[in-house]
Amino acid sequence: MTDVTDPHQHPGSTRVRLIETAERLFAERGIHAVSLREIAAAAGQRNTSAVAYHFGDKRGLVTAVYAHRLGPTNEGQLRRLAALDAEGRGTELRGLVEVFVRPMADRLARAAPGRSTPPAPPSYFLRFVAQALYVEDIAPYDLAAETWTRALHDLYTRIDTCLAELPGPVRADRWRVFVGLTLHTLADHERALQHGAARPGLRTDLLVANLVDAAVAVLTAPISPATSAVLGRPWPPTPA
Repeated sequence: MTDVTDPHQHPGSTRVRLIETAERLFAERGIHAVSLREIAAAAGQRNTSAVAYHFGDKRGLVTAVYAHRLGPTNEGQLRRLAALDAEGRGTELRGLVEVFVRPMADRLARAAPGRSTPPAPPSYFLRFVAQALYVEDIAPYDLAAETWTRALHDLYTRIDTCLAELPGPVRADRWRVFVGLTLHTLADHERALQHGAARPGLRTDLLVANLVDAAVAVLTAPISPATSAVLGRPWPPTPA
């Protein structure tokens, strides 16, 4: 979680202004369409090399955006996982999917217009992730490598165990489809909330409940004969 006693991470610091400006511009226009000079200028920095000074390059800046937002989310997910474990539900697939989905949905609820006093700034993070996720070698694919993706790594491991009866390649594809479905659905809702095309409250709650249902269905869908044919073997395996 961001430590506001650290002057480099204080909400008013130059570093944080650059991170949050980059997040917005990347979300609106894409990672490759925005230059580091544009980000510095939009953040009110006269020195156009300010981004390079703080982050080195665009990859370093993208990583900083992830860390800035996923730090608090990681802590919340770890608390939810601990609560699931305390309830004896730490290997329940639906509970694990909710731990993945709901902290991101909570971010939208807090940032939705009219939901807080004083008004919270708009959320751009999910649209940023939707833009950054598929940029080669720029997203945090190694979930075990960073402290701020510990919860995601734990969730991946637990969900993969829940699907242990499926073939490895199918499990890997199901995880990617699950992540893409979740992020793109919530990113679209983030946009709709900001532009008044959707309202917070019940509509968001229904979307999240439906999304959890759909994600569990995606992860646990039976393997069809067509997929078995691609795998080159019947599924489930024929008993010896």
